[in-house]
Amino acid sequence: MIAGVLFLSLSVFYNVSSLSGIGSFVNLLGMALLALGLVGIYLRQMNAVGVFGFIVFLIAFIGTILWAGWGWAGAFIVPVLEDLAPELVKDVPPGLISTGMMISLLTFFGGLVLFGIVTALKGILPRGAAILLIIVPILDFIPYGSAIAQPLAGVALLWLGYAVWKGNYEEANTGIG
Repeated sequence: MIAGVLFLSLSVFYNVSSLSGIGSFVNLLGMALLALGLVGIYLRQMNAVGVFGFIVFLIAFIGTILWAGWGWAGAFIVPVLEDLAPELVKDVPPGLISTGMMISLLTFFGGLVLFGIVTALKGILPRGAAILLIIVPILDFIPYGSAIAQPLAGVALLWLGYAVWKGNYEEANTGIG
């Protein structure tokens, strides 16, 4: 739930220039909490999602960790480079960095889409929240879509986290309870 609140606030931090530096740290903290949140969401529905769901969870979790690495670089490395070597951060990153960024981004986005699909299909947790989780990465590929995607990610994560915390889910598909 806290990751959801942090992602909701990112649109404010990134769109107010005097707060954009803080946004990098908020994003990094949000990514760390997202990794923990994915564990909780997975554990709640693990009996229903089976081996495929576990593989999807691993992809989403690893993607989150990889993308959090970019958040760490944005919070700690980029500000130093902007001061010491601004030419390095003004252009498109060199080949290996671009490759690493694309692998991280695609693993993160692909993992979230698959995790959202599995969550929506099993219906243990709110389908609406899972559908938002599916839509969020897709919006990031649309011009100006990330301005909508981050708050929607926050809503989806807040909704899913609240459902896990309060026990607002279907027991029928789990075989427990």
